[in-house]
Amino acid sequence: MSVDESKSDRDESQEVLDKKPDITAEPNQLPEPAASQESGSAPVKDKKHSEGIGKTFGLVAILTFASKFIGLARDIVIMQAFGTSKTTDYYYFANLVTGNFLVLFGGLGGPFHSSAVSVMAAKKDSPDIGKLTGQVLMVTTIILSVLTVLIYLLAPYVIPIVIPNADPKEVLTNLNIMLPMIIITGLVGVGAGISNTFKEYFWPSLAPAMASIAIIAAVILYPEAGGICLAVGTLLGAVGQFLVQLPGIMKSRPELTSLGKLEGGVKEYFHMLGPAAISTSIGQLNVYIDVFFMSGLAVGSYTALLNANKLIQLPLGVLVVSMIVPLLPRFTKQVADGEIDALKDQFRRAVRVVWFLVLPLVTLMLAMPGPIVRLLFQRGQFDEQSTQLVVLALSYLIPSSFFYVARDILTRIFYAHQDSTTPFRIGLAALIVKALGDWLLVGPLGLGGIALSTTIVTIFNMTMLAICARKKIGSLGVRTMVVPAVIMIGGSAVCGVVASFCQSFIIAHLSLPGKVGAFIALGLSIAIAAAIGLSIYVALCLLLKLEEPAIALKRIKNRAK
Repeated sequence: MSVDESKSDRDESQEVLDKKPDITAEPNQLPEPAASQESGSAPVKDKKHSEGIGKTFGLVAILTFASKFIGLARDIVIMQAFGTSKTTDYYYFANLVTGNFLVLFGGLGGPFHSSAVSVMAAKKDSPDIGKLTGQVLMVTTIILSVLTVLIYLLAPYVIPIVIPNADPKEVLTNLNIMLPMIIITGLVGVGAGISNTFKEYFWPSLAPAMASIAIIAAVILYPEAGGICLAVGTLLGAVGQFLVQLPGIMKSRPELTSLGKLEGGVKEYFHMLGPAAISTSIGQLNVYIDVFFMSGLAVGSYTALLNANKLIQLPLGVLVVSMIVPLLPRFTKQVADGEIDALKDQFRRAVRVVWFLVLPLVTLMLAMPGPIVRLLFQRGQFDEQSTQLVVLALSYLIPSSFFYVARDILTRIFYAHQDSTTPFRIGLAALIVKALGDWLLVGPLGLGGIALSTTIVTIFNMTMLAICARKKIGSLGVRTMVVPAVIMIGGSAVCGVVASFCQSFIIAHLSLPGKVGAFIALGLSIAIAAAIGLSIYVALCLLLKLEEPAIALKRIKNRAK
């Protein structure tokens, strides 16, 4: 995430995912390595299929946004009840094993989902698809059950080592309540992959909201239970996430069959799953490294880091996940049909469009971090000290957004080639970079050092993936992305500066009585400032003839028809 593109990739406005090249190449016929993409053989666009992909993107984006919004409401409820305290720290420490396992492994784009899509997409019309689905679900459940037992037995010995300054009993209590989520994770991930294969996007995209709703209910009903109510709510939410996968799973007509003779697709599934799961686990080890180095920092530091990351993930999660869900099956088919030029073109457009949408939003967070955090969280047990901790982490994490987008889309190129080994190796190297970064930066910068090392690792990861992708499929045409990227970054910077000035001016001159009045004034100042900044950003992009505003406008018009 070089071969020049014919007529330039930017000669006509096209929606990412809304235009699909007509597949004309013979299966498995890849272009010669020396073949240039500067030829005039631009693929013909398939309008009907592109409209379907556009609708898929829109549906997934809307549902993912709804889930993210409910997730934000969940975080607000938790912070109001417990603030950045030992209660939240210990819950989140335990959640590293269970809740994060569900998000990373069972979520859209996770290893279970990606592996299931890679195998099911090629076999969904097979008469044995029901047997394949049943065996994949059964074997996944058995393996994760064994893993759950191992974690239960080893946790009392590992927790004091990984989190030396925490109360191991408190962490262990939360962990044991949530342990069944390990098993649920595989079922959720495979279910989402099956749903994706059979074009059932509604329920998988809505699933994360189930977890948030359950936690909100638990905190509101039993706040006096402290971390216990959070753990119970999280477990019930995971069960809800699995239940909403059932409509998609049933489309494959799963059969309970003997495991004595496995379907061929089962072996392919685990061949993909193994390296992908290990690669994701390495990413999880980065989090444990953070926890180890943060255990001596101020109480609530880990909670603050998580909340900062969640704020950034609000725009990133909606746009990147919405992009990845329809992209992976397309990448996979393009690779199978030898349409490597089409894959590269799709990659470039996807990255540019998400950059266009994400950069101004995260820049607004960087320009107005204090007001935004106060508006969302500062009430109840969440005080000014908590706000400053989140702002500190946010300031160092935001620059990673630019690279995060390209990294996640690049990873799907490798999955489309059924290559999960390369991301695994890069993740292993990133683990070393993360440990070194935390060790060097936590001393002088504290919490900010942990956040900064995360940004550095994201840059490293994206760079290595891009280098390896170039070796695998040839030039990605990155040069064509430089000018639009510079325009977007420059426009976002202007957007942020103007918004920061406007927000400060408005809040200084807008006075409303009472706490509610002050809350409304703060919200209005942020909203007006953001609207002004975003308007300037779009105007600058149009003035400099960037095509992405036209793409976004076209999408809105198409959705309105």
